[in-house]
Formats: sequence, C-alpha cells, structure tokens
Amino acid sequence: MRIDDKSESRSIAKKGKGAATKSVTGPSAPLFAGRLTQIARSSSEYAGELQRLKDEIDKAGDALEQEPTIVNFKAFRGLIGTMAKKVSSEAYRIELVGGGFSGRTHEVMTVIDKEADLLYHLVMREQKDHIRITAQIIKIKGLVVDFLL
Repeated sequence: MRIDDKSESRSIAKKGKGAATKSVTGPSAPLFAGRLTQIARSSSEYAGELQRLKDEIDKAGDALEQEPTIVNFKAFRGLIGTMAKKVSSEAYRIELVGGGFSGRTHEVMTVIDKEADLLYHLVMREQKDHIRITAQIIKIKGLVVDFLL
C-alpha cells in the first residue's frame, strides 16, 4: 500500500502546547477531588439543615408554650424526633463488640461529629420546659383515654 500525500512533521501542530489545565471541580475532575468537594458540600448542607431544624424547634416550642394544643404538641414532637434521628444517624457510630465465652455483646458508641452532638444537647437543654409541657399533654391525653374507657 502506498501513501501519496505525505505530511511533513513541521506542518502538524503540536498538541499539548498551551493546553488549558483541568478544573478540579469539573466533570472530568479526578475521582478523589470530586468526591472531596461532594463531601464538603454535603457537610455544609448538613450543618444548615441542623440549624434550620433548631430554628423550627424554637418556633414550635414557643407556639406550644403560648398555646398548648394537640396540633402544636404533634408539631413539636415531630421536629424533636426528626432532629434526634438526624443527629443520631450522622453524629454517632455504634459498634457491637462480642464477648468471647460469655456470649455477651456490648455496644460501643463513638461521637463522630462533636458539633452536631453539642447542638443536640443545647437544643434539649433549651427546650427542657417545652418537653415538660409535652409530657404533661401526654399524661392528660392518657387520662382522657382512661376516662373514656
């Protein structure tokens, strides 16, 4: 086979000279850098979500204190439950440790996100009075059920 058109090496443009560098967060970014930015973004969203939940709990607690109705009680209880689930799933790690001959297992709980843990304890401390109100509502609700039966 014979090639009629021969191109000279000087007429071919060199590739790579003056090529643009890749962006770290672009679609063709390395896996590690992309994953790292994704984790940083999700952790900032997580912190924002916790702060939003804290603000909603404060508002619901104030509404419960002003008007202790079942609707306000359910809203407050739901928000406290949501925050507890979110913090316990993200801020703690629980390991089961087996105990050899005795067959006992123990749970070892490790705090992963100390800031979320501190925020959770702060919310519980601030909302102590509102939680007491909800306990009284539950007690009254139970008495009403007993009375009706």
